[in-house]
Amino acid sequence: MFRQSFRQLVRPVATRSLIATPRFTFPALSNVRFLATGSTLTKEDVLARSISVLKTFDIKQNADTITPQTEFIKDLGMDSLDYNDALVALEEEFDVVFDDNTANEIKSVGQTVDYILKNYLPAQELLDKEIR
Repeated sequence: MFRQSFRQLVRPVATRSLIATPRFTFPALSNVRFLATGSTLTKEDVLARSISVLKTFDIKQNADTITPQTEFIKDLGMDSLDYNDALVALEEEFDVVFDDNTANEIKSVGQTVDYILKNYLPAQELLDKEIR
């Protein structure tokens, strides 16, 4: 048995069949799917969902006039506690995390939208929850 296998391996290439069948298959890899890692969100979607989250807070500006240039403290009249609560609500909405340095740097809705677009990881059913 080993002689026959060895002879087939060392046989010149010209005598081998042109249509080769795979000798080894990897059954564990047959069910693997490659998923796109790009975000499916658009800037308009993130802005609309962010505005709907901000509507739940007591803000001094009408929610219909919120633009990407709108600042949380200056234009919306939020204090630091409301601002932190809004960021937590946005974290839950988009499944992102605002670290302390980022939270201190973000001042406007547009900056928040840009950060969410950079750090949003779409939900993937095949991805193990412990990895996320």
